[in-house]
Amino acid sequence: MGLVRPPLPRAAPLDDARPATDAWTPLVSVIVVARNEEAHIGACLEGILRQDYPHDRLEVVVVDGMSEDRTGEVVAGFTRRAVPIRVLPNPAQQRAHGLNLGIQAARGEVICRIDARTRIDPTYVSSCLRTMQATGAAAVGAAMRPIWATPTQEAIALVMSHPLGVGNTQFRLGRKSGFVDIIYLGLYRREMFDRVGLFDEAPAIISEDTDLQYRIRRAGGTIYLNAGIPVYYQPRENFLGLWRLCFRYGGGLAGYVLKHRRFGASRRLAAPALVLALVGLSAGAVVDRRLVWPLAVLIGVYLAATVGVSTAVAITHRKMALLGRVCLAFLCMHLGRGCGFWWRLLQRPKPGTYWGH
Repeated sequence: MGLVRPPLPRAAPLDDARPATDAWTPLVSVIVVARNEEAHIGACLEGILRQDYPHDRLEVVVVDGMSEDRTGEVVAGFTRRAVPIRVLPNPAQQRAHGLNLGIQAARGEVICRIDARTRIDPTYVSSCLRTMQATGAAAVGAAMRPIWATPTQEAIALVMSHPLGVGNTQFRLGRKSGFVDIIYLGLYRREMFDRVGLFDEAPAIISEDTDLQYRIRRAGGTIYLNAGIPVYYQPRENFLGLWRLCFRYGGGLAGYVLKHRRFGASRRLAAPALVLALVGLSAGAVVDRRLVWPLAVLIGVYLAATVGVSTAVAITHRKMALLGRVCLAFLCMHLGRGCGFWWRLLQRPKPGTYWGH
């Protein structure tokens, strides 16, 4: 089955992002960190090389985490194209380290981060640059739009674009443009890395984007989301993959809390609070049977709300056949994040792991 792209919702255009009178054409370095992505890296690079931005103002740096499949061979097939492509090894096989290797090797005034599973339209780079020039933002991001090949991926995509799954994360909802706290991937002014440092490579900082963007805002930089620009991604292929992803997200939140001593948005507390309540009441019910009823009420209310919202999602999108999968996806997201948060927090890592850059 081929990949399916849903129709884009109407998004208000950014009035300030009209093409400038004096065209700004900085050298843009596109950083792609990959490991064992032979199924996706080709389409990713094809999208990058089809950009309408001047090719002599574009370079691509692929950082390969010692792939054991044909990722290297696929990339090698693109090296003779008009846009120069450099390949760097990433022996650490760690994403943040790979990003830092790419940034250090890049020559561009603007750094563009693209994941191997990402697909971009030909106007992506030029549109983001016009937005960056018009708003003066230090970083600019686009709205995430899922593409899928299976019913399970479609169900996961629906959940990862719904407030019950992602709260008010605007780059996933894609409903409005404006200055935000976080973006997905995006373009960064090179000077910001000189001011705030590179991506944090500490093991607990899984959400390296959130950490970097917090440091940019703290240093006085701004981050802009242009919801009128799409960037396409493929959700996980199965629920185990979704669980692992959300478990890492939860661990990343714990690392962020330990490092910065703050949660950020209050919505981030929801999943850890749910898991804490479930575990606490379950343990308490073993000692005091009176806690069985509060536990049952909590489980009942949560499941009823999840099934209710899942049904509404399935009806809205005319996908009742996906109802069971949508419910399971919500469960994986909520419980995975909550469990990952407490697992990382209870590991009691050394403070030095989190502080300093």
